[in-house]
Amino acid sequence: MGLRENEADTEHILERMENTMNNLEQMSYDSINITDRLVTLLSDAREHAAIMKTGTEEERNREFALLCEILDRILETAFIVNNISHELERETLYQRDTVEAIKQVVDFFYSMTDDIEF
Repeated sequence: MGLRENEADTEHILERMENTMNNLEQMSYDSINITDRLVTLLSDAREHAAIMKTGTEEERNREFALLCEILDRILETAFIVNNISHELERETLYQRDTVEAIKQVVDFFYSMTDDIEF
């Protein structure tokens, strides 16, 4: 492989690494927002459960319906978290592959400098 081809490959590898890093950063940000949402939903669920314990029958029925809505939203959020986890796994693998490719590029450049006599 010539120097020009290696330069193009290196540029592609670095671009891929930057894209992967941006994706990982966005997924981390999304994960924080999702966990904040889960904390809020679970806190709301506890409040509705407490009212179910002491409220009138009408209040218990209303709170039960609200609690069911919250549980549905928690389930939806769990699916989102599951998808992000799989995406994080893929991006981490891309990152690992990119690091290996960068090591090969560095080895190539070092081998070129080893051949040069000063």
